[in-house]
Amino acid sequence: MTPPKCAYCPDPQYTDEAREAKVQGSVTLLVLVDADGRASQIRLAKGIGLGLDERAMQAIRGWRFAPARDAGHRPVPAWVTVEATFRLF
Repeated sequence: MTPPKCAYCPDPQYTDEAREAKVQGSVTLLVLVDADGRASQIRLAKGIGLGLDERAMQAIRGWRFAPARDAGHRPVPAWVTVEATFRLF
């Protein structure tokens, strides 16, 4: 089986509250990518708060993936771990 790969993955946006607090870090999410290449379920594995967890989930709902494929090269649903990193420059 080949794992899903992100085809369109825009970065999540900072919240004003997190920017003012100068929070940086990573949000780790477990994402079920369906056979159509869309995130059908998203679960928070590790968050950093101040609205960034929700922003990461919101961004990933808009992502498009190349779905996982089984041994017969058919698209299948699969879980993948996604890390959204927030950095201030």
